[in-house]
Amino acid sequence: MSTRVKLANIAARLFAPPPGHSLPITPPPQNHITERSAASAATCPPQSGLPGPVIIDMPTPVKPVDTATLSNYLRIGRTYHPLCRHAFIEKQITGYYHYEQRVTYKTCAVAAAYAGAFGPQSIERPDFSYSMALWRLSQKVGYDLNTLIVHGPTGRRQPVAEEMMQLVDENHWTREGLVEWLESLGL
Repeated sequence: MSTRVKLANIAARLFAPPPGHSLPITPPPQNHITERSAASAATCPPQSGLPGPVIIDMPTPVKPVDTATLSNYLRIGRTYHPLCRHAFIEKQITGYYHYEQRVTYKTCAVAAAYAGAFGPQSIERPDFSYSMALWRLSQKVGYDLNTLIVHGPTGRRQPVAEEMMQLVDENHWTREGLVEWLESLGL
């Protein structure tokens, strides 16, 4: 069996209606006359009972998105660890005996953005700290998170890192909401 026949069989199975489902059949018009010219008959392949070719429309090119943004890093990093409030990072150890212990981490908004930029295991280092995370994240996004002053949605005017932490801790924002707010600022 040739590759063309195999592909045609796969396409026929993919696009066939589900079992028990019938397609509506419309009768042809009464005065419908079908004429085929010699040119169209010459270009049409002989009918062998196989479905026609599968034509795939290529998607239109999408404008490239700048991935080195704080909002994009937070969007990625929030999926790695659960949210913690009133702390930068929480390490939880579950299990009584050593061989059954499991270590999980919870992150705040800034730590989640750091994990999105540098990977989920980057927060598990013993030398991981708030100041190091802000410095490395500032280098990655191209501006200092401690000195860039923003007007927060609650009316506060303070550095973006502090505003992110306060929106999560005091105003009970989610990290998804922070992503939308940061995108609205162009960060």
